[in-house]
Amino acid sequence: MKAHFDMKGMAQYLEEIQQAGLDIDAAAQRALLKGAIVLHTEMQVLVPVDEGDLKANIKIVGPFQDGNFSYVEVGLIDAPKEIAIYGTVQEFGSPSKNIPAQPYFRPSFDRKKALAMRAIRESLKAEGMVE
Repeated sequence: MKAHFDMKGMAQYLEEIQQAGLDIDAAAQRALLKGAIVLHTEMQVLVPVDEGDLKANIKIVGPFQDGNFSYVEVGLIDAPKEIAIYGTVQEFGSPSKNIPAQPYFRPSFDRKKALAMRAIRESLKAEGMVE
């Protein structure tokens, strides 16, 4: 028994597969950013404003890639400790200090999660990644 395999074109095929993977990763990151903008915008609307420090520290960071996993962060990322504590007290309240909750983070996700997902899908669709 004999077998003959012709590997002509294999290198180009492998390069095309690799490039397709890179294109998908880049498209996913652009799409995640569009979804993050939807959530960030809602947080900016809902956040209680006194001096504006909390609002100014709500940020979008990323997108990042860790292996095949792409993600983006939205919220009080790398905020000064005082701002992070203040933001947590605003979100959850402090019964011991008689401060009522004024949530802005969780309601932003609750209200805009579907719109963020739609923005992600539309971005991927516009790039030909999904139908």
